Amino acid sequence: MEQGAINPFSDDFFVDHPHNLPGISRIHAPAFNRVVDAINSLVNCAEKQTPADQLGRTILVTAPEAGYGKSHLAARLRDHLKASATAVSLPLDPSRPVAWPVVLGAIIRQFSNQPSPHFDDTSLFAETGRYLLARLVIYHIHSGKSLNCPEPEQKIEQEFAHLFRSDSPSSILGWVDSHSRDLSHSVSAEFLGTLGVSPNELGFWTRLIIDFNRRGDGALEPLRGLTNGEARERLLQWLRLASLYRPVLIIADGLDGFFQSGTAGMEIAGIITGIRETVPRSVTLLFLNQDIWDSVFEHHLPSAWLDRLTGEPQPLLPISGEAASELVQNRLERNLLSSSLAQDFIKKLRNENRWDDSETRLSPRLALRQAGRLWNLCANEFTVPEEGPQPNPASLIASKESPHEENCEPETTPEPHLQTLGPAPAVGLRPISLGREVEESELPANPFFVPPPPKNTSEHLTGIDSIINDIRDSGKTVFSELAERTELDFPAREQLPAPAELFQAGELKITPIEKGQLLPPSNEKKEKSNVLDFAAALRQSPEKTFPDTNTISTSPLLVSRAMVETRLKEREREILDNKPLEMNLLKVEKLVQKVGASHLGLNQTEERFPSSRTACLRWNVRGQSVLIGFESPRNVYFWNNLLQQSLSSNRQEKIILFSHPSESFDPGLFAGFGFSPSVIRGRVDAIEMSDQQLAMLYAADDILREFQAASNGDIATQYIALSLDPLWRRISKPL
Repeated sequence: MEQGAINPFSDDFFVDHPHNLPGISRIHAPAFNRVVDAINSLVNCAEKQTPADQLGRTILVTAPEAGYGKSHLAARLRDHLKASATAVSLPLDPSRPVAWPVVLGAIIRQFSNQPSPHFDDTSLFAETGRYLLARLVIYHIHSGKSLNCPEPEQKIEQEFAHLFRSDSPSSILGWVDSHSRDLSHSVSAEFLGTLGVSPNELGFWTRLIIDFNRRGDGALEPLRGLTNGEARERLLQWLRLASLYRPVLIIADGLDGFFQSGTAGMEIAGIITGIRETVPRSVTLLFLNQDIWDSVFEHHLPSAWLDRLTGEPQPLLPISGEAASELVQNRLERNLLSSSLAQDFIKKLRNENRWDDSETRLSPRLALRQAGRLWNLCANEFTVPEEGPQPNPASLIASKESPHEENCEPETTPEPHLQTLGPAPAVGLRPISLGREVEESELPANPFFVPPPPKNTSEHLTGIDSIINDIRDSGKTVFSELAERTELDFPAREQLPAPAELFQAGELKITPIEKGQLLPPSNEKKEKSNVLDFAAALRQSPEKTFPDTNTISTSPLLVSRAMVETRLKEREREILDNKPLEMNLLKVEKLVQKVGASHLGLNQTEERFPSSRTACLRWNVRGQSVLIGFESPRNVYFWNNLLQQSLSSNRQEKIILFSHPSESFDPGLFAGFGFSPSVIRGRVDAIEMSDQQLAMLYAADDILREFQAASNGDIATQYIALSLDPLWRRISKPL
């Protein structure tokens, strides 16, 4: 682990990220098991319910204060129950009225945008609706009213999700369309009682579901613009129909903004109570801190509603020292800290904060904050460099060139024996690990950049489009458009010396750069930089780009672009051979941060937002702002907060997030917060990466660390930036 690594406990808020789930099983296990048992009790077929099952359940989850892990618990339950229950959120926050039309719109959007856990390319709304159509058809077959149905009963029951698609080869969707009135108005009173709807209401939803499968989201227009009472009836009807297929888990969280509100408690309790009394196969979780319960609900509700909300209380208790240790261990593992050092850190943390004392009351956030304070005080005791210290060849050369220092005391660390290597292709040479980086004064500053000839144009470049057009003649594709990796196009370099020539008499031979020479000699014409804004930066401040060659005497081992590209290809093949790949956003973040910091055409800054474990990077390019986040696409709270702040600002900016099949981006995550698809498309740009593109980034990060260990990090960074030019242009591409 590198010295000075970011504090792994700097974010003490829960982040809904795959690395955090299924979570720490010791934390709030009683509450977790109670909800799971409640859902499991409802998994049995809804058509076999008895009159005693005609009420849903409301579980009140309370914590003494913030930081007890309510959001963590909610995310664990969603992840655990996604195959056995449909989980939706109540859109309750002070920015919108607590009204039935708002709740109806948000829940329908969640159903229509969230993917089914069982069927690919199928939304929850489509899956649930097709199941309802299948049940109606099967009911008519059982009652002897088959009406010449084109499909057999068994196939309808087993393949309903595919049969009722608009592109299905079966004709059953058209058959149901033509017989929809008979299907909805000929069912028995008993079946209608199970569904909780009248024949006309069932006919409404049957038509809407058929239209949705034929036309998509446009079929949902009849659910917009309803009055408060109409929206209430439609929402409760839909939840009742949806629960026929799978129990519904409804989560009400994030109510802190209603603190000391005199009316919000009545409105929220009215919605929750209405769902409980009308949707039998539902479990509603109400997450509250004690101060919110006291100021919003306790003294503002009638006793009947208080009794319904408090019928199944589930208080969150302080966690044990073992659970807190497991939580800290989980954070340390993300920072690649060795097991022994992690145990030493946890032992010191437990002793200093008396976690084993019977009077100590711990919450997850308190444990993380105590760990964060300890890390800030003594992180150096628990972090070690990845490689042991080794002598710097540059210092050896300096000592041989300074005879007057021969009488100095010898180094206490013996010099390692350097073996002479046999000849091998130069481009396959791996960087030599030199232990520490060469001081900045020992390296030429960006010696490989040559400014392009000035263009004879009076056009003033403004905006990202102009910048890209200025340098786009070096490539025509962007990162997400690369179907497969093509051969890299770069000029031939000089033949590097064989490895044996680099070592003479056991010493590293350094090739000097001649006076006035900016690049290794080459008969090819100068290559043109194709990294975003390098050309513009060179035109603006060329005096900052070139070193004073009169002061250059020696240089570390020369690195060519051919050497870097060859190592990148080798490492990429190695990574692809170890499929399946999963997106490691920490690795992607470190690479983009390193390269962006040395990018001549960018102004990169770091910004931290709530619900994030990492910092976002902001790139400012000619007045254009690009905000790059490195959170999981599943971290709904973070992306919602980021989108809200972006919309409220006066910047012309877009938000970048990275998506991969292992962690795919779902635009529906914003639906629960009331954002329309057009707003999302106008602000959020998801970079969809294939395995090959993800391997490119992993390879670049690995190779960059190799060359940094060999004191050639600055040069290698620029060559790696050149090889990843499609990514930089993809990030800066306007929406």
